[in-house]
Amino acid sequence: MQHLKIFKLEQRDDVIVITPQGEGSAFRYLDLHLEANTVRQMMMKPENKNLILDLSELTYFGSEFIGSLVSMMRETRARRGQARFCCANEQMYQVLQGMSLFKLWPHFDDLDAAILDINEAAS
Repeated sequence: MQHLKIFKLEQRDDVIVITPQGEGSAFRYLDLHLEANTVRQMMMKPENKNLILDLSELTYFGSEFIGSLVSMMRETRARRGQARFCCANEQMYQVLQGMSLFKLWPHFDDLDAAILDINEAAS
């Protein structure tokens, strides 16, 4: 899979795992916009039905950054795919929970549990 500046991408069967790299408030808006569009184009392929956002390498994110992640998850759901969060640190977990995002897309402590949940939902 392609490794972008902001997002590391990994293919696991019909699941794309996106791992944002570094601090989400430190990226230029243009870079974020271009890379998010690259991810969206990749997600349009039929074999890329599901999405997991692995937050293990992200220490902080700004509003534009979380907005781009949420838009990717919404698009996944609109295409009838499954989306999940995993591996958020305590601070990010609290922010995402406060935004009620876990009511739309659950959070898992590790990547394997998120993948297992998607596979179970598909069967």
